[in-house]
Amino acid sequence: MHPLVRCLKPVVRGLALALGPDYEIVLHDVTDTDHSIVAIENGHITGRKLGDPLTDFGLFSLKKAEQNSSDFFTNFLTRSADGRRIRGNTLFIRNEDGTIAGYLCVNYDMTKAEVMKNVAEQLTSIGSSIYSEHFTDGETPKSEDILERNLRLIREFLGKPLNLSSRKEKIQAVRKLEEEGFFLLKGAVEAFAQESGNSVFTVYGYLRSVRGENSSG
Repeated sequence: MHPLVRCLKPVVRGLALALGPDYEIVLHDVTDTDHSIVAIENGHITGRKLGDPLTDFGLFSLKKAEQNSSDFFTNFLTRSADGRRIRGNTLFIRNEDGTIAGYLCVNYDMTKAEVMKNVAEQLTSIGSSIYSEHFTDGETPKSEDILERNLRLIREFLGKPLNLSSRKEKIQAVRKLEEEGFFLLKGAVEAFAQESGNSVFTVYGYLRSVRGENSSG
């Protein structure tokens, strides 16, 4: 293990205790990318453990940092394997000659914060139905704008992020979005899949079920 990386091992535990269980702290030694994780706390957030390799994104970040001499990448969005939104921070550890020996990652699981944010928005919102919102600026909205708006309205409708919703609630969300014509938009199924933490095939299954209800009714 590189000595600069070794001296930071106690910091990993200290940061985890200071920041709390929603922060994953990971220390990498890049001299062995196949077994780069030399210390980790709260690995339940991403499912990683000691001795695991650098991810593809980790290798990409390493290359970018070497190219532009970055000391850190902060507050970028990534996702866990089950679809939770993670705010990532990567701090590079450099030798005297500037080469990268390792890096420290501080990854925040935003799930609880997003639930609180949605609850606060519900408690402070004023108006009628959440679907009364419409575009009034006279401009034709982009399909990405409509996708995000509808997904946000569904989060308000459910009172929590889609990836924390039950199968029944997700089908309820699909039903509501289908009524609004959401799935006629390009990329709608993929957007819903990413937001809900499900595969595209699962979302298509929900959609077939809802459309079956409509045709039989």
